[in-house]
This record gives sequence, C-alpha cells and structure tokens, in this order.
Amino acid sequence: MKNRIFKSVAAVLCAAVAVLLFPLNSFAAGLEDIYMIGDVNFDGEVNILDATLIQKHISMLTVLDKSAIEKADADYNNDVNIHDATHIQKIIAKMYIPLTAKKGVDISKHNGDVDINKIKEAGYDFVMIRCGYGDDYVSQDDKQFENNVKKCEEAGMPWGVYLYSYALTVKEAESEVQHTLRLLKGKKPTLPVAFDMEDADGYKKQNGMPSNKTLVKICKTYLKGVKDAGYYPILYASKSWLTGKLNDSSLLDNYDIWLAQWNEECTYNGKTLGIWQYGGSTNYIDGNSISGVGTIDKNFCYKDYPLLIKNQGYNGW
Repeated sequence: MKNRIFKSVAAVLCAAVAVLLFPLNSFAAGLEDIYMIGDVNFDGEVNILDATLIQKHISMLTVLDKSAIEKADADYNNDVNIHDATHIQKIIAKMYIPLTAKKGVDISKHNGDVDINKIKEAGYDFVMIRCGYGDDYVSQDDKQFENNVKKCEEAGMPWGVYLYSYALTVKEAESEVQHTLRLLKGKKPTLPVAFDMEDADGYKKQNGMPSNKTLVKICKTYLKGVKDAGYYPILYASKSWLTGKLNDSSLLDNYDIWLAQWNEECTYNGKTLGIWQYGGSTNYIDGNSISGVGTIDKNFCYKDYPLLIKNQGYNGW
C-alpha cells in the first residue's frame, strides 16, 4: 500500500483552537475519557494559558506533573521539550490534525514471515493485515494471511484486515465482498475491515479506469456489503483520491476513512478520519522500518476501534 520550526518558544503564544483526541491508553479506556492534547491546565481547551505552562516548563521555571506531561507530550516520548512546543504551536494554529498515541502497521505477504512480537516490542499497538486482493478466488488470497492472524492472536495484538481492490464494476466489488467474508469466517478482528481503493500497479488505468461515479459505487458496494455482514468497514485511499475521484459526501461522510498520506503532517480534514498511514518506504516522521522486521507501512489510529467494535457488536463480538 503506497500511497518536521520552532523559532522561539514565545511563538507558541497564538490563537487557540480546541482539538479532541483519544487518551494515551485509548484502547483500554472508555469513550468518556477523551481528552485534548495540549490542555495542560485541564480546563477543556487549548489556549494561551497552556502555551504559557509549556513555555515555563521548557524554561525550567516550573515542573509539570505526570498528568500535565501526558497532555503536553505531543510527540509521545515521555518528555516535554522544544519539539512538543512545535506540535502545540501547530495545533493552536490549526496547521494539522494531532495524532493519537496508538501506532500500528499494515502488512501483507510482501513483508514475508513477519515477527509480530518484534512489532509489539517496538511499541506498536495494532496490525492491519491484507487478507487478499480482487475477486473471490483462492489463488488471490494473501498467502501470509492465516499465518499473520495466528501470530497476532498469539501475541495478543489487536488486528484488522484489508482487501486490495481490483474491481472495475459493482459486480466485481460484490465478489470482493465475498472474498473478504470467506477469509473472515470464524475470525473476530478487533479493528475494521478495510477496502483498499487505489491503483498502485496501474491495473485500473490499463483496463479502463472507471468513472468517479462508478468508483464511488464500487466503494459503497463493498463497504455496505461488509457492514451488512456484521463487520466494521473503513475505506483506505490516498488524499488525492479522497479529494478527487472519491469526493462524494454520501460515501466519505458515512464511512470511516483510513488515509494514505506519506507526509510529516496529516492535511486531510475529513470528519470521519479514523486511521492515518503516514509512511511506508518513505517516512518523514520516525523511519521506514522496524528492527528485525524490515521496511513496513506505519499508521496512527484516531479511534478506539476495539472498544467501538466490541460495544457495538461488530466483527463477531
């Protein structure tokens, strides 16, 4: 799947905007525990008072306690420093959507026999696994899917799935629904089931790229089919596709989005954004590989999917 400033601490002192985020222990906490990163004084908003506290902490004029550090630690390295001030500055200035604390990866047979424990030891919290691609043929199942699911289950690693779409018609999208459901039979993922809509290898272009209207119908067909079968659906696509070919509110406002944007900032502001794939072979944030695993796609998750999925009875729960 294809598809860093700070000139002065005083620059932090600018106009405020409140930005909601899930907590650091989001996957174990309830939805009522939502908090704002940057809200250092716990008053429910991010503003000049928080920026002043961060400035004083960096200048060693005061010391933030553990709870305040969790709010101020925008880069999640258990410290508050100039890099956090940069992030908070951007939050206040509405320059980007802040990140949740949960990081994950997505894998397929192309990653080989992945050591899930090494991913877990490296601090990653979830895995999205490719189950297959295209129509419902066994030959198009991902050869590592069953193995990857087994390893995630054994490691206690939350996982979800994605299917790479080759559909050029609604009928083919229906077959892709059945392909996914066949592979999910008897399994209970705790993250969403994703429809990977892109054209990484040029297949769609070479075989007659469907109209934007048809692409939207294909996406809706798959996502509705998966949801009707009891699974939590999500649409994976690049920002250019989401703002171009798939830019239809009846699609984008009704299904969660897994954004592919290899960038130092997430610049997509869709209201249903659930996951951001921020890097793969190219990564501007934290490197493109994991020791003992190799080059791998990396993601940030904005929602507590295990909680949402279990509470709402999706995915066999």
